[in-house]
Amino acid sequence: MSQGRLIVACDFGTTTFRALVTEVFANGDLEIVGHAVQEAEGFQDGDFVDLSAGSRCIAKTIRALEQDSDIYVTGFTYNISGTHLRSVRATAQVPIGPGPRPIREGDIEEVRNRARSMAIPFDHKILTVTPVEYSVDRVRGVTDPMGRVGSQLEMQAHLITGSRSVLHNIENAIETAKYKPLGEEVDILATAEALLNADDREKGVILVDIGGLTTSWAVYRKGAIVANGMVALGGNHLSSDLSHGLRISLESAEDVKLKRGVVLRALVPEVSIDVLFDQETPEETPGLVAAILEPRVEEIFTYVKNDFGDLRELANLGGGVVLTGGGSRCRGTRQLCEEVFDLPVTRRHLPARLKGADQLPSGQWATVLGLSLWAAGDFQEGAESGSVDGGGGLLGKLRGMFKRKPAEQLEAEG
Repeated sequence: MSQGRLIVACDFGTTTFRALVTEVFANGDLEIVGHAVQEAEGFQDGDFVDLSAGSRCIAKTIRALEQDSDIYVTGFTYNISGTHLRSVRATAQVPIGPGPRPIREGDIEEVRNRARSMAIPFDHKILTVTPVEYSVDRVRGVTDPMGRVGSQLEMQAHLITGSRSVLHNIENAIETAKYKPLGEEVDILATAEALLNADDREKGVILVDIGGLTTSWAVYRKGAIVANGMVALGGNHLSSDLSHGLRISLESAEDVKLKRGVVLRALVPEVSIDVLFDQETPEETPGLVAAILEPRVEEIFTYVKNDFGDLRELANLGGGVVLTGGGSRCRGTRQLCEEVFDLPVTRRHLPARLKGADQLPSGQWATVLGLSLWAAGDFQEGAESGSVDGGGGLLGKLRGMFKRKPAEQLEAEG
């Protein structure tokens, strides 16, 4: 295995940290080399609120990853999440010249730079700039303006910004754990990288990721992201509802949700919810579980639908809804999602044809896999340009970050 083609990524989830080592090949394919899972500590709403506990948790996660994959790690890519993220629509214009001429790469780069320079709150930083649509001389709907003749180029762009202090705090936690932060990606974009294909993005799709404490969503249309957001409800709220309703511990409620969770009352025999109030310890039945969980899951989907707001555009998403996340695994979740959005729904958790996916334990691996694919894209671009062995780009930063343990050390540890 070649050192320059190893990628390490870590997903800082609301309840769990997941890390992966993958090998990227010249054609962009990935193979999983090793993985690690650790319960999150010192981490809340996308930020390390307890630096010492958070850095120790990072160190434990990466040490476990090193042991599983037999490599040394000195840095990794990671995700950005939390309510500090903001979604912004920007418009930028550049004159092409005194007279019409073909649009060049420099013109496109200039209009993108102008979009990046838009005024945002001083305590925020622009994380991503995604072109949504170009206009040339007021002709809208141009997807690729390169070579088109015109006098003025305009771009509509989708921007995601994040809190500078949160971003700095995450880097500080990684460095305190004695690792190097090698690049970040917004979590829902990483998840989309893993689960959405070009056809999904072109037809139009809304990706809904139900995490532990939050639900993130993103809308793609004509190949580009047009909106994203987050609601402060997730799978842990389902467990909490079961705990209160059935008068059982939170741990027992989590077990019920994972093994026997059903969120649509139409799928199970109907029961009266009066038992929730009349009995001190209601008997767990499928009907009662569904009666407890359905209102909460319906609330999550309704919040996402209302958060996006443009119901006409939502109705025109030819790819419907792609549902993922640990909180989406209960029986009936897909059907309930179809009822709320009035769109076809597919449920996905892993990219298709991923070598080594069968070695991963149960759980939500899409975000960390998306981070790996995001980094792999840089390698593939370098391979196509003949600069894989150079020092530029993300893979250039990754070179030298990882290496196999010596054989004599492996024998000693074994």
